[in-house]
Amino acid sequence: MKLTIIPVDGSVGENDKFYDGLDLSSCNIPGDVHALQWQDTAGWIEYNSPLVENQPITELPAWANCCMTKWTEANTPVPPQPSTAEQNKSTAVSKLNATDWTTIPDVGDPTKSNPYLSNVQDFVVYRNAVRQYAVYPVAGNINWPALPQEVWTTV
Repeated sequence: MKLTIIPVDGSVGENDKFYDGLDLSSCNIPGDVHALQWQDTAGWIEYNSPLVENQPITELPAWANCCMTKWTEANTPVPPQPSTAEQNKSTAVSKLNATDWTTIPDVGDPTKSNPYLSNVQDFVVYRNAVRQYAVYPVAGNINWPALPQEVWTTV
């Protein structure tokens, strides 16, 4: 494993994946440390003062392990939160608004439109299912009904 820690930037990189701006304040990093470099079984600590030589290390200090924990936390995806009832209601209203045009009587009438929407009933079923969530919103992840494909027929 390759590890780079640059405290002033809040930067921790493991192998080729870096995170900057991490809050490392709880890791108790000595104030004179500029960076830590590690490759597999050994590394060194670089200091801010040019008068202090790099310190070779064969074991990661406790503060470096703390920084690695911060890197792991940043690298762990946060699971999505279930939608609130209000968010689901808003989604339902948007879905209904996007299909409002299917309720215009002329759209599905072959005597008034050419071409005409020949599967209006599919949209009626879809909109009825979606409307339930607009009228009676629930929290949680919803398995939304599939939007019907438009089928246009020419007379």
